[in-house]
Amino acid sequence: MQWTEPDRPFILVRNQGQAKPERRRVQTSHHPAARYAAPARRPSSASRNASQLWSNELRKWEFFLLQGAVFLAPYISFRHPAIYITISDALFAGAFCLRLATGRMMPPFANLTWLWLLGLFMLTGGLFFSSMFHGDMARCLVLIAQYCFAYLIVPLVLLRRPEDQVIRLIKCGVWGMVAMCAIGIAIYLTGWYSMSRGQMAVITGSRRLAGFVDNPNAMAVLTVMTLPLVWFLLLSRQWRPPVALLCLGLLVYGIILTSSNTGLYSMIAATLIFFGGRRNFKTLLVVGALGIAALTFGQDYMPQKFQERVLGAINSGDISGAGTFEDRQELNMEALTLADDNLIIGMGADQYRVVSQYGHPVHNLYLLLLNEGGGLSLLGYMVILGVPILAGIFAWRLPHGKLIFLTIFTTVVVFANAVMGVPHVYGRAWFLFIFLAASPALISYGAVAPRPGRAAGGPMPSSGP
Repeated sequence: MQWTEPDRPFILVRNQGQAKPERRRVQTSHHPAARYAAPARRPSSASRNASQLWSNELRKWEFFLLQGAVFLAPYISFRHPAIYITISDALFAGAFCLRLATGRMMPPFANLTWLWLLGLFMLTGGLFFSSMFHGDMARCLVLIAQYCFAYLIVPLVLLRRPEDQVIRLIKCGVWGMVAMCAIGIAIYLTGWYSMSRGQMAVITGSRRLAGFVDNPNAMAVLTVMTLPLVWFLLLSRQWRPPVALLCLGLLVYGIILTSSNTGLYSMIAATLIFFGGRRNFKTLLVVGALGIAALTFGQDYMPQKFQERVLGAINSGDISGAGTFEDRQELNMEALTLADDNLIIGMGADQYRVVSQYGHPVHNLYLLLLNEGGGLSLLGYMVILGVPILAGIFAWRLPHGKLIFLTIFTTVVVFANAVMGVPHVYGRAWFLFIFLAASPALISYGAVAPRPGRAAGGPMPSSGP
């Protein structure tokens, strides 16, 4: 006899007088098994491990590209003559894509990122708005793209990294300038120089070191901006004194070979700000004594061009022999006169050279932005300069907080003074050293597990503002 129990679907089979139950699932159209799909299979541990290995490999390549980009950033002449895209820019772009692909993109200035973006929006917005009424929109878009790459893409890929990577990148930036100075010194001592004004003129026809920056004054400023990073590595015990002193010697000699008044004054100002802020007056006395002794007894051993352009102007008090100072002052006076008509709506991006009677852009970034982008662009750039300083202030409570702040402040002051003698500064090398100086204050939250018992003289902190 065979029958089916209505409430519990199984088949009972009678065999030779004994009831032997045998449960069999009955598949019907109303059974739950017909309405729900089978659960998806979880990925195996082997596939998860393969995915993790692939992600780690991408991260290694990303950081490798970034180190190369930071090292080569000051090598501006490594590019096509007609396009302002250097080898370093290509490496930055590759590192950005890989960091984005691995999902590790973070706000570059932590809680201050909104203020940084606001400043960048004001800078580019003023240029764009002014170019809508005056000037060339195509040139405006190119200029905005250059600024966005330098002030948005680069900090996104460079900042908010673990502690060990922050220190490694700072060292890459320093070694890049040290290597350039060493190469330039070696070529200078051979007596070779170039009479052309093209790229790769490491030593100009007037016997001034231009390195791979293509400009002696720019070479001097970038070298001076490297000095606070060397002092930071030395005082935070990331570098041994012999290594730091060797780098300082090459950098200072490179500044002398540029025969740049801006470089010399910037170096003196950076030394006073940094060591004066640390109240390290013994160091200032030693540095001052060495400088006075070198200028007093070592003038005859200085490069001939340095004696003419720098020491000659210092000894005589006549700035006419100190380069193109008077010509730049004429452009500044013209820019101040034109600024009255461009406070709200500027001339448009890259239009100053068209309006000027001299046919050149004013070599003063603040006056150039005021005239081409109006007051909005100038105010936006001032906000951009203020954000790294705010990050340093917020880092004051951290170990090495005062050292971090002084490094940032010194670098920003040198840069802010230098751009009073140059036009647009969308070149990635210009703001790179400010990013590197600010990076210890912006170490990624949770990127490095806090280590108990960390002393004030030990490694850098693993938190940010």
